Parts: sequence; structure tokens; C-alpha cells
Amino acid sequence: MNYFVKEFDKDNVRITGYVHDLSEELQNVNKRPAILIFPGGGYSMCSDREAEPVALAYMAEGYQAFVLRYSVGQEIPFSESYDDAVKALNYLKEHGEELHIDIEKIAVAGFSAGGHLAASVATMCDVKPSAMILGYPCILASMGKLLKKELPGVNEEVTNKTPPAFIFSTSDDLAVPVTNSLEFADALDQHGVEFELHIYRKGQHGLSLAKTFTSSGKRNMVNPAVAKWFTSSITWLKGIWGDFEVEDDSEDFEMEKSVLGINTPVTILLNHEHCKKILLQKLPDLKSMLETNPMAGSYSLSVMNRYSPENVTDAMLKELEVELSKIEE
Repeated sequence: MNYFVKEFDKDNVRITGYVHDLSEELQNVNKRPAILIFPGGGYSMCSDREAEPVALAYMAEGYQAFVLRYSVGQEIPFSESYDDAVKALNYLKEHGEELHIDIEKIAVAGFSAGGHLAASVATMCDVKPSAMILGYPCILASMGKLLKKELPGVNEEVTNKTPPAFIFSTSDDLAVPVTNSLEFADALDQHGVEFELHIYRKGQHGLSLAKTFTSSGKRNMVNPAVAKWFTSSITWLKGIWGDFEVEDDSEDFEMEKSVLGINTPVTILLNHEHCKKILLQKLPDLKSMLETNPMAGSYSLSVMNRYSPENVTDAMLKELEVELSKIEE
């Protein structure tokens, strides 16, 4: 691992990087997706609990991870924090080669006020990240009164060019009401932007990974239900970006015939030679559909029929069920 600190031309503003080294034994990951993390702290501080622990968690999943300590303080306007965030994103893109980053796969991740900053970069910046991960984010302009700063309402900045979002919050968050997440999700929906939203039943504000080592020793900062957000975010990222490539050796690929059918995820069917042939014959537009929306590959044919009957008609579904059942026999 290569650990580095990139200082900005401002006091206490810096990027800390956690970068996987190249290895002859890791030939399929010479370039990796990256996560740029903005800790929360009400724009008055940058929380350690939402910084390195989150970065190392993403690094353990194979991503390059970076933490931005941005300008904070009651006298610091939002514009300075925003400029720091934009500069950090541009830095990763400009130094993608030496940092072994796939610059088309950079996500910003932020918590609370850091979530506001991440969403601001994703909606307001000309050079955008390709995804955003928002934990109990401040979104609405009205949150500026609480934080004693003039803040843009990032829900009002959403366009059809806004990148996909993964959002999580808790329904009883007293510090940042859940309506922030809900209104942002609604804005994304209105502009046709893909998102995944998790609202957990209970949970203290500022949970970070919601584990004991990010709890500062406080019992109410440990929440196994909310802790699942991290694994869900990895699944979501792989859905929009894909996973690290591996060879498709049909001799090593084994699948019990009993799982092949219209209720099997399409990506699994496409990994089976006979199933793939049937699908591409019956659904010639399938490849272009999956290129446009990679997450659709996790759906079964029956789910596609239910939610996209113009692509997978009832008649097609019946034909596919018959053809796939022959393989099972």
C-alpha cells in the first residue's frame, strides 16, 4: 500500500491517499475505481470517525481511497469548502495514471455536512464524479440555519446529468431530518437519475460505519442494522461499475441446472453457454439494454417482464420459460 498526504495551499486542507500498489499477482486490477471521502462535522470540523475507517473499509474491497480534509470553521463560507472539494476531484482525475485510478470510476462519498459537500460536487461541478454515496446527508438550503452558514439546496441543483446516488439515513435522525434524503431522492427521480435509497428504522446521527471501532465508545453509535449500508454500497457500486474482471473459463464454470430459469438473474444466464444463446436469439437487444443499465443484469426475466413489459413481453417470457426448461432437463 502507498500512503501519502497531499497538502493544499491552505492551512489544514489536505488529501490523504490509501493506494494499492501494482503487483504481478494482481494483473486484473492495474487500474481501480476510487472513492473520495468528505467527512462530516457540520462544516466546523472533519470527523475522524468518518474519515480513515471508511477509507480503509473501501480499500479492503479493492478500491483506491482518499480522504479530503476541507476548509471548515464558522467564518469559512461554503464556497471555500466547495472549491477544496472540486480541486480534490480534479487532482484525482489529473493524477489518475500515477494513482492507478480508473478516472471514469470515481465516486464521492460524504456524511452529514460532508454529504452536502459530496452532493454539491456531484450536482454543481462541471467535472463530475461518476457516482456519489451519501450518508445521512444535509441537502436542503434550510439546513444552513442550523449550521449557521448559507448553503445551496442541492436538491434544487439536480439535472439529468447528475451521476447515480446511493443514499442512506435513519427515520428518527434528529440532527438531519430524513426529509433531506427523501427530497434529494425525489429530485433525482424527477430527473431520471438512478439512485438507491436506504432508510433504516432507528439510528443515531453520525453513525459512520455503525461499528464498535467507529463508535467513540458510545453504545448508541453501534447499530448492526445500519452497518449493513456499507455492504449494500459495495453491491451498488459493482452494479453500476461492474466488478474486477476475471477470465470466463467455461470448463471451470459449473451451475446446477435446477437454478436456470426465468427467475434466475440475467447475468447468471449469460454465463451459461446454452442460456446465452437462447437469450440473445429471443432478446436481440439485450446486450444494448445491459450496456445502458448494467444493474438490469441482476434482475430475472420475470422481473424484467413485470417492470419492463415492452422489452420482455408475456409471450417472450413464456417462450423463454419453455426453452430454458429444456436445458434443465
